[in-house]
Amino acid sequence: MKKAFSVLPAFALVLLSYVFVPFAAKAAVENPALLVNGQWLAAHGKAVVVDVRAEKDYAAGHIPGAINIPVDSLQGGPDAVPFPVKREEKTLGANGLSIDSEVVLYGNRISAFREFWILDYLGMPDIHVLDGGIENWKGQTATAKTVLKPAQFKARPVRTKYATTAYVRAHLKKPGVILLDARTPAEYHGMVALALRGGHIPGAININAWENFQKGSTLLKAPDQLKKIYAGLSRKKEVIVYCQNGSRAVTSYFTLRLLGFRKVATYIPSWVEWGSNEKLPVQETSYFNFVPVIKMMKALKK
Repeated sequence: MKKAFSVLPAFALVLLSYVFVPFAAKAAVENPALLVNGQWLAAHGKAVVVDVRAEKDYAAGHIPGAINIPVDSLQGGPDAVPFPVKREEKTLGANGLSIDSEVVLYGNRISAFREFWILDYLGMPDIHVLDGGIENWKGQTATAKTVLKPAQFKARPVRTKYATTAYVRAHLKKPGVILLDARTPAEYHGMVALALRGGHIPGAININAWENFQKGSTLLKAPDQLKKIYAGLSRKKEVIVYCQNGSRAVTSYFTLRLLGFRKVATYIPSWVEWGSNEKLPVQETSYFNFVPVIKMMKALKK
């Protein structure tokens, strides 16, 4: 019996240490605090929890105490580019955030990663993402709206995190730059065209963003698995990530930041802009098939 009592406290300490640390800390990634779980959230009550979903989804049920800053209040247009910095400052400040606020973002599917990139670009130093989002939340939910007192938000934009079309074009053949295409292999090889042209930016390598997640889940894979996926990328080089419109690219951006890559940028306009501009070079070029669209339009006119 004495042996049982002597072992139990040690086991309990191990269990508690497992539960109350960020998910990624268990496998020695360089930025483990970026990704947290529900237990971490319960132990860090001073962090502002931000639901990035649409207002109607937030109203239907959210994590108790969470405020609502929909990601679409910070971006717009077909390629979902961020709004001008002054507008972002106004929106975030009106919702009670300052540049130094500690925030935990969650949404559905991959929406939190989009807002993470925006806040990271704006210079917020203390941002976390709740692993698995609302789909993996096991606690209670609330419908009452939480509103914080307005604050002053003064952005410190990190321009190196936001790659423009001109920047990407100017760095196509630079040995110190890696272009990472986060789309599916079918999109990368031009078998599926979701812009005027299919294919990929010359020199880009393809690592599908969905490979970041556990199968059939919104949870990220274990850090050792993520390290294997990105083992071929040099940490000494700048990595510019793109996809169709930036939505998947930001998940890879977050994953690389989690793993400790220091020079990472997202090309937000991505293939929507690059593939539709015939002045820009493309490898494995294909063209969008307009025939089904024309047939559908004719059918609608009838």
